[in-house]
Amino acid sequence: MIEEAPPKSDWRALKSVYDSAFFCSLGFFVVRFLIPIITYSSMGASATQVALVFSLLTLGSALFSPVAGRVAKRGRRRESIFFGALVRAIAYIGMAVAVIFLDIAMLIINSLIWGLGAAFYRVGSDAEISERVLTENRAEAFGRREAANGRGSVIGAFIGFSVLFSFDGNAVPVFLLYAIANLFGGILVVRNKPPLEEQVEPTIKSMMKSAIGVGIVALVLAAAIDTFISALLSPFVELYILEVFTTDILLVALVYLPGGILQGVFGGLMGRFADHKSKIGIVSAAVFVGAVSTLGLVFIPTLFTYPFDLLLVATLFAIGSITAVMAYTVMSSVFGTAYAGRASEGFGLFEAVMGFSRFSAPLIGGLLWDFLDPTAPFLLVGLSGFILIPIYAYGMRKYEQAIQKQ
Repeated sequence: MIEEAPPKSDWRALKSVYDSAFFCSLGFFVVRFLIPIITYSSMGASATQVALVFSLLTLGSALFSPVAGRVAKRGRRRESIFFGALVRAIAYIGMAVAVIFLDIAMLIINSLIWGLGAAFYRVGSDAEISERVLTENRAEAFGRREAANGRGSVIGAFIGFSVLFSFDGNAVPVFLLYAIANLFGGILVVRNKPPLEEQVEPTIKSMMKSAIGVGIVALVLAAAIDTFISALLSPFVELYILEVFTTDILLVALVYLPGGILQGVFGGLMGRFADHKSKIGIVSAAVFVGAVSTLGLVFIPTLFTYPFDLLLVATLFAIGSITAVMAYTVMSSVFGTAYAGRASEGFGLFEAVMGFSRFSAPLIGGLLWDFLDPTAPFLLVGLSGFILIPIYAYGMRKYEQAIQKQ
């Protein structure tokens, strides 16, 4: 009697997804780096207006992620990825036009459109990755996607800054370049669409234990709080470093380089490590390192002089990048397992919750910057981070207990 071969993760089917992630992430760092500087310096915006631009980047994701989850159901995940890449390409073109006319309102509108594209791209990609691999490989699978994103961000930064300086600081060609890259990345993922995997429907009992259990609720709450306090800083880290540490834009960009390189080279290995180590320990370490790094931005300038202050910040950011990638792969693996067979819906709801947290947080950060002190958002985030560790630990422990009972 010939025994049936055990199921395996379909890594070959995910190659085009990872390749697409690389091309679509080329503009991640440079665009998010340039938008605050362009808005704050060239357009004369206040910190609150800068925060509004960033908030709109995530509002589209929050509003449309549940819709994307329904669209990306079995058989339409790759179409969702393609649509998201196409919409983001359109948004990049709109941002280029906004820079030409120095129009903040146009930049805000295209930020909302970018968020719409991000919703469909992210949810479709999350669902495709989750459904193509076995439970024991999910963190590694998401780690490989983060590695592709890291490589894209680093290589895209080199290309983007080269183009920027070649055109005497004109950011328009940079935005147009990333629009083309997104179109190419979208085409890659649908050009050779692999056959669908065999669908295994979860039982009601399993769904009750894993998808809507106490552990998942606690993890969503912790992740929402974590996302909120982290997003307080999103538009302001570069501006703060420029004001406190150095006025050299290139040096500020280089601070992020070690973390991006580590993510791009070791993202898959980080995910594989996370698959087989304590999930509680990994997530707790990520939160702790994030809090310490944020507080370091406030106190390092008073303790160290140039260039050691920037080197220390770069080191903290690199360590934070490692722990953050592993924590992300853990959370993605958890949700992929909890919503097995209907991953697009699960990730759609999760991204919606995270999106609303990211939408409101930068506005509060902008108000703190404008009306209190530039260090206020950093102090609030650094101190608040420590309260998340017990919430994450409780949620992860409850989740693991539910999985073991199955």
